[in-house]
Amino acid sequence: MTANMMAISGVLIAGFATGIGAIPIFFKKNYSKEALDIAMGFSAGIMLVASFISLIMPGIEEAGKLYSATMAMPIFLLSLFLGYIFIIFVHDFIPHKHINKNNDMELGQSKKKLSRVTLITLAIALHNLPEGLAVGVGFGGGNHAGGMALALAIALQNIPEGLVVAFGILNEGASRNRAFMMALLSGLVEPIAAGVGYLTTSISAQTLPAALGFAAGTMLFVICQEMLPELFRQGHERNATLGVIIGVITMLALDFYL
Repeated sequence: MTANMMAISGVLIAGFATGIGAIPIFFKKNYSKEALDIAMGFSAGIMLVASFISLIMPGIEEAGKLYSATMAMPIFLLSLFLGYIFIIFVHDFIPHKHINKNNDMELGQSKKKLSRVTLITLAIALHNLPEGLAVGVGFGGGNHAGGMALALAIALQNIPEGLVVAFGILNEGASRNRAFMMALLSGLVEPIAAGVGYLTTSISAQTLPAALGFAAGTMLFVICQEMLPELFRQGHERNATLGVIIGVITMLALDFYL
């Protein structure tokens, strides 16, 4: 398989995984909250480890190769912080609804008249934006084995997310077909974001450390702002922690064997 075909395959696998995760809604209408907490903890564990071993550590290493010892770390850390600032702006600009929270909309969304189903779909699409960016940057850096490992990790953590978002949409009164389609569409933002990340790093090798840091900043925001608070507010901390540990082990194994 050529490098370009590997990149395209990895991006598509990650993008369609959310829809794959929604398929079980056609066979079973309800899953326990405990099971869903383990599934989402699994997603958080994978993302947390992937942020470090696939983005932060390679970014620091590449910065050290390209820049002086004095400038390498400040440039990388600044790019990470800028990624964090960017996703905050996007987070506040795009209307969305958290599935498990009582508030209907986040800051800046109270005047937007969108259906709750649309708000949930936008929430998961927003969540997938930095993941797609990270996959694209991973492949764009030339380390295709590392990029594929990251793509597979993102795909694995997208599957339980797809299940959770599909059930959230079902609970809003949507049909199973609509819940599946909305979950699938929410994941297709990843190939678009991946294309942006890939092009950014392909234009010039000088941008690779900054792109890796930027993608890491966006992913860390999603983990800390979106995932962990949702996991540990429902009284099922033990199940959520078990999911996180399984996710961490899975990502470490993927990185080691791939």
